[in-house]
Amino acid sequence: MKVGVLGSGFMGGTHARAYAKLDNVEVVRVSSRSLEKAQALANEVGAEATTDDMAIINDSSIDAISITLPTHLHKQYTLAALQAGKHILLEKPFGLTVADCDAMIEAHQQTDRHLMIAHVLRFWPEYIKLVETVQSGALGKPLSANATRLSVPPGWADWFHEPEMSGGAVLDLMIHDIDALNWLFGEPKTIYARGHEAKPGLWNHIHTIIDYGEAEGFIEGSEFMPADYPFTAALKVLCEKGTVEFLFRAGGVSVEMAGTNTLEVYEAGNAYTLEAEGDDLYEAQIAYFVDCVRNNKAPEVGTPQQARLAVRVANAARESLETGQIVTL
Repeated sequence: MKVGVLGSGFMGGTHARAYAKLDNVEVVRVSSRSLEKAQALANEVGAEATTDDMAIINDSSIDAISITLPTHLHKQYTLAALQAGKHILLEKPFGLTVADCDAMIEAHQQTDRHLMIAHVLRFWPEYIKLVETVQSGALGKPLSANATRLSVPPGWADWFHEPEMSGGAVLDLMIHDIDALNWLFGEPKTIYARGHEAKPGLWNHIHTIIDYGEAEGFIEGSEFMPADYPFTAALKVLCEKGTVEFLFRAGGVSVEMAGTNTLEVYEAGNAYTLEAEGDDLYEAQIAYFVDCVRNNKAPEVGTPQQARLAVRVANAARESLETGQIVTL
């Protein structure tokens, strides 16, 4: 299986290195606006470097493509790659708008290719174990969930700071937790959000309430944290008979810096640790995508519909931030 990777930033490098570890998978080409940056990654994985994304898309030897380009380019290059007959693993978020998602879904439905969106929390062993525990009913009916994702302002690319390109922290960061709550509880009913802007339209510190009917979710998402604040992610679910709580705190400002990673259950008179077994989440995600392509099976994790719902909720939160109103989905 031959693959190409559009983008040589943190996620592009993560995808390329994960592909390179798999048997009988060859990374043929990687791209970047900077040839030097692309060449550095290409040297790592034995690929060819280019500054021309379309050269990868139009390479007839390539079976599948990872698209890790800025969010505002997702629709353009996904449509081009589908037209060229490629299987696609597209970094989250699916698109800037629901209309963009729908255009990609419609184009995908006209092909026999596979399209998967890289919502990597669905491959994080502790998140998987937490969701399995809640949905098993062992702790009784779930009542509410609190999710947290805290980061320093993204300083590795200018486009993060342009809301028309990134969607701000709502679409870039908080969408992970929106998808996790949807995974737990299904389709929301209403969304209400308040927050602070880095500049007009760039909401980068947000508190969101999502009503799922029988349960509600609360999310704190921030790209406003002070310099050197460790990247932090957490998810706590309160159920009728107890609480299950996950906490990850990186050893530095970036998610890949190893730190603490705990998953605990608290019941009346009883507290214990849940063991979550699994591989590196990014490598597991890439291996799953490759398996889907090789065995011609549509992905059941990271589906276009799951990712579309996450974008729909994220943009409802942005609407609520702008209007101060509760938004009905």
